[in-house]
Amino acid sequence: MIIRVTRRPRKKRIVILGGGFGGVYAAMHLEKLLARQGAVEISLVSRDNFFLFTPMLHEIAASDLEITNIVNPLRKLLRKVEVLVGDVNQIDLANKRVLISRGHSNRIEQLDYDHLVIALGSVTNFYDLPGLGELAVAMKSLRDAIQLRA
Repeated sequence: MIIRVTRRPRKKRIVILGGGFGGVYAAMHLEKLLARQGAVEISLVSRDNFFLFTPMLHEIAASDLEITNIVNPLRKLLRKVEVLVGDVNQIDLANKRVLISRGHSNRIEQLDYDHLVIALGSVTNFYDLPGLGELAVAMKSLRDAIQLRA
């Protein structure tokens, strides 16, 4: 006797790398279009568990504006998105998987995906000017703004 087992089809998985403007807005848009209907699983990988509104960093540095005005928890912004706090170690395009390290022990986890969004941000170019990289403040993080405020 043969028993037929019907399996529910696996949902497509979208992995988004980066928790800045590109990654968060891609996740918000995909969440609105697809995740609320249960059509896909969306995961976002970010170094931080919050979204930083970087255009207002100068306000943190130059005034008494509270940090909470420019920081929003990712899990609060993206209710239907799995937020994974960690670092991207490897992107394997051929096998459609990403390796990330998470937690204090930096354990390696593998994320398989059907679709990948790479939105890892930018790095300030100091144009190889001597001393500029060591002495300039790039204003890309809360740490930079707080350093200038002090």
